Amino acid sequence: MKTVIVTGAASGIGRETAKLFASEQDRVIVADIDELGAEATVREIKAAGGHALAYRLDVRDEQQWEDFATWVGAEFGAADILVNNAGVMDIGGFVETTVPQWQRMVDINLMSVVYGSRAFARQMVAAGVHGHIVNIASAAAFLPSALDPAYGVVKAAVLMATQSLRVELRQHHIGVTAICPGVIRTNLLANGERNGLSPEEREQWRAEAGAAQAGLAYAGPDKVARIIERSVRNNWAVVPVNPEAWAIYGLIRLSPTLARVVPAVASFDRLERLLEVGKPLLDRLTKGKVTS
Repeated sequence: MKTVIVTGAASGIGRETAKLFASEQDRVIVADIDELGAEATVREIKAAGGHALAYRLDVRDEQQWEDFATWVGAEFGAADILVNNAGVMDIGGFVETTVPQWQRMVDINLMSVVYGSRAFARQMVAAGVHGHIVNIASAAAFLPSALDPAYGVVKAAVLMATQSLRVELRQHHIGVTAICPGVIRTNLLANGERNGLSPEEREQWRAEAGAAQAGLAYAGPDKVARIIERSVRNNWAVVPVNPEAWAIYGLIRLSPTLARVVPAVASFDRLERLLEVGKPLLDRLTKGKVTS
């Protein structure tokens, strides 16, 4: 039985990934700061006959990662698979995003990957485990944008960190993969922040943006989970998920200049007008996906 760790597994991509690995008779450790959500994931897994346990982890805290790795090693031996999935998506212009808001993105989306990868890579190397580390980046890592510069910057850093780690761990037969999803039907935007707005405006924007993500998403988190599992089996390096992610990936490789020009037409004013005009359609799409 392999030991699989999935962070941010209280919901979304993390929950579906934990359930998928558990369905293959792996032992899954559901790590999340949301204890109730993590326990709910564990209950789903156990109800389906799988093996799982919850662990409260604040991925921003390096010492908690070190303690977590020590505990895993003592209880089960070296981990076989680590999926660094925990993350948030805050959006807002480069200038209007404050330094603390930039730091929040760095701490949760980037440094958590650094802390987790270091702790468990050392454990795998020391035990001689031919394991695998999966880091969730994003299609935003390929595309410069005025809409989500902080998110894009940290996800681009995750992408490069993943590839650097892959080069380093190859001699130890440890695989490392960067998963780069496009728009997925999760609560990422609904749980995120819109920088530059008042608290009241931010709540309204979050609800509208969350509905837009749900309505426009091409696929659900289960698709990403399946690709994560296949990436581990096949030791893939960089994997865009969804047609829009592949299109952006191809565009930046084909013409970096064009990849900078195309997003320049996007602005929050245009986006918010589009959301207002398209709200009736988005409501119908979202309702259809929920009831289907």
